Amino acid sequence: MYIINRSIAIIRPKQPFLAWILSVEDDVGVTLEELRNDANVLLIPEYDSQEDALEYIYTNYENIFEMELEDWYTVEECWPENRSLKFFKEWFDVEIHQMIIDTVDGFIEKEEV
Repeated sequence: MYIINRSIAIIRPKQPFLAWILSVEDDVGVTLEELRNDANVLLIPEYDSQEDALEYIYTNYENIFEMELEDWYTVEECWPENRSLKFFKEWFDVEIHQMIIDTVDGFIEKEEV
């Protein structure tokens, strides 16, 4: 195991994002709980504070917003016109984690007793 010198940001959709999804694809059959439980995780630069990490996300929110929209619907004409930072914050929660540990090839399976 080793520590990765990066942070992560989890972009968790809120109800307005689900409402948009349902407005463009009414037969999608997804719940808000499902969206939030399987949210996108972004590998971002390592930061010592939550504030600095959020600043990075908010500086890049337009790309992140478009990535989230494109994950569900690729026809840009159907995307909301208002994609301001305020709108982004209304549509998504951002969760920052500063410690990332790579466990691939690091855990040894224990024998069953």
